[in-house]
Formats: sequence, structure tokens, C-alpha cells
Amino acid sequence: MSEADIKLKIIRLIDSQQGEMLQELYELILKKLYKERQDDEPLSPIEIGYKEMSEDKGREEEAFEWIEGTLHSDDL
Repeated sequence: MSEADIKLKIIRLIDSQQGEMLQELYELILKKLYKERQDDEPLSPIEIGYKEMSEDKGREEEAFEWIEGTLHSDDL
């Protein structure tokens, strides 16, 4: 069976699901594709940067205010 055939079968199988089963499949796929980080696993330099930026409350507020001002601008 080719990769294209497998992908098509997976898509059809997922498409036939509903509700809780669909949610469970989604979570399973995420766990398989993006293995959850272990607490003792070190962060990469880019992850450290994003973490530091998210913890900078002043810059976060400034960015939020800028976004809100841009979204409500009549000049756009």
C-alpha cells in the first residue's frame, strides 16, 4: 500500500468519527507528532527566548495595546 493510500484511509477513518472519539484521535495524533516535553528536558535557545518574552508583562501589555489600537484603526 502506498503512502498516498494510507493517508487517504486515515483521512476517511478520521472523517467518519464524531464527538469524543474525534477528540481522542486528535489528542493521540498530537502526542505522536509532537512528543510532549519532559520536565527535565532542556529548552532550546529559541524556546528560552519565547519563554522570557512571554514572562515580560510590560512588553506583553504594550504589544496588546498596539494590537488593539491597530485592529480598531480607521486608517487600515
